[in-house]
Amino acid sequence: MRADCEAYVSTAEDLPDLLAMEDRAGIEKVVLIASVQYRPNNRAVAECGRLSDRIIPCACVNPRLAEEATSELERCLGEDSMRGLKLMSANHGYVVSSDAANDCVEIARSYGVPVTVHSQGTPSHPLEIGVLARRFPDVPFIMDHMGHRYWRGQAIDAARLAENLYLGTCIAAFEPGAVRDAVDAVGADRVVFGSNAPTAHPDLAVESIARLGLPQDQFDLIMGGNLARIYGL
Repeated sequence: MRADCEAYVSTAEDLPDLLAMEDRAGIEKVVLIASVQYRPNNRAVAECGRLSDRIIPCACVNPRLAEEATSELERCLGEDSMRGLKLMSANHGYVVSSDAANDCVEIARSYGVPVTVHSQGTPSHPLEIGVLARRFPDVPFIMDHMGHRYWRGQAIDAARLAENLYLGTCIAAFEPGAVRDAVDAVGADRVVFGSNAPTAHPDLAVESIARLGLPQDQFDLIMGGNLARIYGL
C-alpha cells in the first residue's frame, strides 16, 4: 500500500483534484489536513473523510487560541473521528517545544492518535520538535520536511534521540540524497513518505525516492508501511 502522510485542502471542493494527483502517484491513502489558516477549516477535512475512504482526516489547531483550540481538537477527534493532529507553530506563532502545545498533545495522546509537526527554523526547529517528542514518548510524531533544507542534520539528530519521532519526506523528497541520509542514519522504518500536495506533485516525489534504488523492503516501508503502522491502517 502506498500512503501520503501530508496533503492539504481548503474546502471539500478541492478533493477531486487532489485525489487525481494522488492517483498519478499510485497513492491509496492520504492523511489530509486543512490548509494553514489562523483557524484551520477542519470541517472541510472531516467532510472529505466522509466523501472518500481513502482519506485519513487530521485535525490542525492553533494552540495560541487556548481553550478554543483544545475544544476544537476534542470536537475533531471525538465528534468527527479525525485520526491525527497537525501542529504548525511557524504559522501560528509559538515555539513548538514551549508549553503552548502541551494540552493539545495531551488530548492527542488520550485519543491514541499521532502528531505531525511542521519543521523549519525557529520556532519549529527540528531540535525543538525533538524536545516535544521526548516529552511525550508514547505519542508517535512525524516531523514533516525533515528539516528541509538547512536543518536536515538536526532533524536526523532529533530522530536519533527520540525513537517515537519519524521523518516525513514532504518537499525533502525532491533532494533525494536527504532521504538516503535519513535512511542511513535512523533506518527506513523511521522515514515516512509525504508529498505536501497540492503544492508539490506526489508522482514526482515518488519518482525521486524510487530513483535512489533502495531495497524493495525499505522502499515499501517508506511508501506506506510505516504510515500504516503509525495510523493502524
